Amino acid sequence: MNTISKILATAAFFSLSPVETKALSSLGETLTDSLEKVEPKVSFHRIGEKISTLKFQPFSVNPEDTTIVSVQFAFVPFVGTNGTQSGNMINDVSFNMLGGYSAGTRDFEMAGLFNINRGDMTGVQLAGLFNQVGGKVDGVQLAGLFNSNLQSVKGVQLAGLTNFTTGEVNGVQLAGLANFTPKSVKGVQIAGLANFSGINTEGSQIAGLANFTPHEVNGSQVGSFNYGSRVNGFQLGLLNYADSMSGVPVGLISFVRSGYHTVELGANEVLPLNLALRTGKREFYNILFAGIRPEINEDVTWAFGYGVGTSPRLGKKTFLNIEVSSEQLNKGNVQSLNLINKLYVGADYQVAKKLALFAGPTINFRVFDDSFDGHPELYTNTRIRNERAHPENISSQWWWGFRAGFRFF
Repeated sequence: MNTISKILATAAFFSLSPVETKALSSLGETLTDSLEKVEPKVSFHRIGEKISTLKFQPFSVNPEDTTIVSVQFAFVPFVGTNGTQSGNMINDVSFNMLGGYSAGTRDFEMAGLFNINRGDMTGVQLAGLFNQVGGKVDGVQLAGLFNSNLQSVKGVQLAGLTNFTTGEVNGVQLAGLANFTPKSVKGVQIAGLANFSGINTEGSQIAGLANFTPHEVNGSQVGSFNYGSRVNGFQLGLLNYADSMSGVPVGLISFVRSGYHTVELGANEVLPLNLALRTGKREFYNILFAGIRPEINEDVTWAFGYGVGTSPRLGKKTFLNIEVSSEQLNKGNVQSLNLINKLYVGADYQVAKKLALFAGPTINFRVFDDSFDGHPELYTNTRIRNERAHPENISSQWWWGFRAGFRFF
């Protein structure tokens, strides 16, 4: 048995062996002889069992092991007035030069870099980089980078980058990049990039890029892209999606699965063949359309455009259409400004479940580049009511027109 093994065996013998020790001299034995007799009685398995009970649990608090301290000062975790017992201390007020580690905070905590609480935080928590709380938050958290919480939040979270919590949020989350919770939000989420609520949102989500709530939204979503399953309120953005909506989606493209969707085939005084898609709700919908003039010519006359409209019910099968649209009319490639803006007021009659007829007058206001001589003529001999020249080679016209056709779905 080598020297190190003998030393370890001796230490284990005195800490674990139930055998009563006696003076070696009285037994007439050498140290080596005694170690050889003791060695079989030493159980390294028992040593392993004792060591395995020493678990590091940074975000688990046993109330029986904690002590409440009025004020603590620390340079870094375990280097301060609470010493090595920092993780078992709940501080009323805590000042951390660089960072702090405690069982919880009851009133106020401030750190140059970070705060780590194993348990709950109530009051105000300020950090230059981040705040990490293993329990509930009831109060205000402010961090230069992020706030991270493993339970619910009630109050206000402000972060330069991200607010993250695994529990429910009841209050306000404001972040430079994103706010995230897999549970519900009751309050307001504001982020430069995205907001995510894993269940429901009761309040508002405002983001530069995206808002996401997979279930119910009672309130509003404002962002470039908004997603909600059941929306009781409104959505405002470039792209909006909802399975059902009791309010109104306002955006460049809005799709409500149980809402208003039609494909239109029609004609007007500008082009004889036009195809349009309407999507949204009858209270407010978006229109994407394109048109063409079938003719044997090297350069085809065509147009594309966008519009918005509303369609209130007039009768059991009759609806009113009020729409504003704008289309660029071209011959061949798009070479110059030739914009026709329309106001349409017409009627929509449901002939069958998936088929409707529509017709109505339009007021047209055209703005075009008068220095370009390749603009196409109108499809019909329309009488121009007024024409004016403006600076920068821009001219305008207006006239009365019409629209008529079929709508499907």
